[in-house]
Amino acid sequence: MDYITIATLGNSTDFGDRTIASDAMHEGVNSDTRGVFGGAFPSGNSNVIDYITIATPSNATDFGDLLAATRAKCGMTNQTRGCFAGGYSTLIENNISYITIATPGNATDFGDLITATYAGRGTNSDTRGIHGGVHTAGSEISYITIASTGNATDFGDLAAARANGSCCQDGL
Repeated sequence: MDYITIATLGNSTDFGDRTIASDAMHEGVNSDTRGVFGGAFPSGNSNVIDYITIATPSNATDFGDLLAATRAKCGMTNQTRGCFAGGYSTLIENNISYITIATPGNATDFGDLITATYAGRGTNSDTRGIHGGVHTAGSEISYITIASTGNATDFGDLAAARANGSCCQDGL
């Protein structure tokens, strides 16, 4: 893992290592103090969830396990809860699971996406998690209310079908 200091221009610096070897297809959720990573690839799928204390560079610590060994999940988060949606195990997943970021433990079932997908992208406000885009260039956008469990609801559509995109938000 590497880190940068956003307020200072410069190269990244080594932060530490995950508990498993992974160079792609894991997803992160966070609070102001903790970063949490779930799933992994390339040497097979993984159910491992790791965490770090953001202010202290060091190796990751085991947090718990995802519902299944997967890769290419979508992450959505608020300061309390992190949600992992979709992914690929032996098939394309539609499940959503969640963790309480401050309390290490295994993921718990949250609900289901409208459509099974992997490599979708997520963004969020403090209230709502948004999931959009899929591995097959889909245009569906769905949302969840992060603080409560339940299935995803239709939000709308992307302007065009997209695959493997990126997301960001303004924090509102």
